[in-house]
Amino acid sequence: MNIEGFDIDPHSAMKNMKLRYFRVIEEIFNAQSLVGASSKLNLTPTAVSKACLEVENILGVKLFTRSNSGMMPTEICQSIVETSRIIKAELEKLAHKVNEFKEIRTGTVNIGFQAPALEKRIMSGIAQLKTKDAALKIRIVYRERPYLLDMLESGELDFAFVDFFQLNQNKSFDMSVMHRDNCFAASRESSMSIPELLEGWEENRKKLWILPVRGVALRERFDATLSARDLQPPNNIIEYNSSVGLEDLFVCTNGWGILPLYAVPVIEKYIILNDHYDMLEEMKLESGLVWMKNHTRTPHIEEAIGMFLNDHPDQ
Repeated sequence: MNIEGFDIDPHSAMKNMKLRYFRVIEEIFNAQSLVGASSKLNLTPTAVSKACLEVENILGVKLFTRSNSGMMPTEICQSIVETSRIIKAELEKLAHKVNEFKEIRTGTVNIGFQAPALEKRIMSGIAQLKTKDAALKIRIVYRERPYLLDMLESGELDFAFVDFFQLNQNKSFDMSVMHRDNCFAASRESSMSIPELLEGWEENRKKLWILPVRGVALRERFDATLSARDLQPPNNIIEYNSSVGLEDLFVCTNGWGILPLYAVPVIEKYIILNDHYDMLEEMKLESGLVWMKNHTRTPHIEEAIGMFLNDHPDQ
């Protein structure tokens, strides 16, 4: 085959074409100058010119008409650039598919966590996931519940462990209860049931209270319980959003807190607890696993959710 004075075997020519050549030709085409293309390619104009000549020799055609005003593309150059863009798009699709494949093979699990009662079970489950698949990447995010739910809905988390307070109002979530509990009030010196606390609230609210920040479900429940009875929140208050140092804070300040029953082993080191506390239905706690309904998930995410679902909830 002879084109414009060049003898060329089209099959052998294509074998000699390198991907970088397509990029060079496309940048010259866009800039219509060697200098403009060189700045995009981070090469010298001489190197760009050399690469262009190599392509023309491989293909056996002139791709540009050179003049003092620049590099004017020929008709065949237009076709090569169009092909280059198709190849680029297909390579991007291939890269995406490769990344999807790698994600399935190696996997990343993003887990939200704001349910202290489940801490040991969650960490045990995460250890099982990692033991089963050493290549699995696991990211644990500890935040207040509203942040975790927002991250779940935006796709930043795959699932989360949170308190279920009022979550049944959100039809976007699937949920599985893993822990049920109730609450009592305690300080370093004494303890009382929630009904007893509320009955004497006029005096009790004057105490120093150590409570979770707003947004933590336990605080939301307590605030809602006070509001339903037209009771004012305490004025003397320390707020926290992490359990780090919390025990020392209670001991040093002699402050009062609303504690779930699972915290009994901690508080009984300091006071003699009652044999029985009257429970309040409004302070009943339920926590567990929550994930988005009707979302397409990769196999390793489905497997992780399934493993925690098989961890039967407390009754």
